[in-house]
Amino acid sequence: MAHELIWMRPVVEATTGRPAELSREQITAAAIAIADADGLAAVTMRRVANELGTGAATLYRHLSTRDDLLDLMIDQAFCEYEPAPDTGDWRADLVADYLRQLALFRARPWLVDAIALRPGLGPRVVGIVEGVLTRMSGHPAPASAKMEALGTLTGIVRMHAQQERLGGVLDEDFALAQAAYLRHMTRDGSYPHLAAALTGVGLQPGDSIDDRLARILRLNLDGLLPES
Repeated sequence: MAHELIWMRPVVEATTGRPAELSREQITAAAIAIADADGLAAVTMRRVANELGTGAATLYRHLSTRDDLLDLMIDQAFCEYEPAPDTGDWRADLVADYLRQLALFRARPWLVDAIALRPGLGPRVVGIVEGVLTRMSGHPAPASAKMEALGTLTGIVRMHAQQERLGGVLDEDFALAQAAYLRHMTRDGSYPHLAAALTGVGLQPGDSIDDRLARILRLNLDGLLPES
């Protein structure tokens, strides 16, 4: 039998006593504090229990595995996410939503690592998915195509966040230096197809990394869900 996600199991109610019992919320908050300070690898059941002044066995009244804890941490982190205001341009609004998700990944870098291990499916994340599909609701494409678009845009943002943490490739100075080099290489006509492909691609004057990502997201969205 497959492991049942923590969201399908009843919450163990905290009670008072000597010592007082913990709650899921307390355990999750302690784990997030550790991850914020020292990264996801530092989040172990023993470390969380120590931070809470108890033993690991107490945590196992609420959690079956560390994976349960990751699920709780991911969903709680996404409680800080707020979708962009509705401007009436659902495509632009959707791109703005994904840039806000990127801001959350920047604020909590461990979240990208956690999602790589445990793609979040808690109540808050499910609500965010519903919000994205609501943005797309006026488009005539079938629901399966909309889910594919959602998955593609989500993957782009998460990959971007992972690369950004490594530095270099998403450093604006480096990106501008690369663009200058490619313009130099294609100036004499030796690489006509590359020259054509580079038109309007990459960092443009006055652009930021986020501007480029927004452009990439919009191009993918338009390709996956074209104007009818």
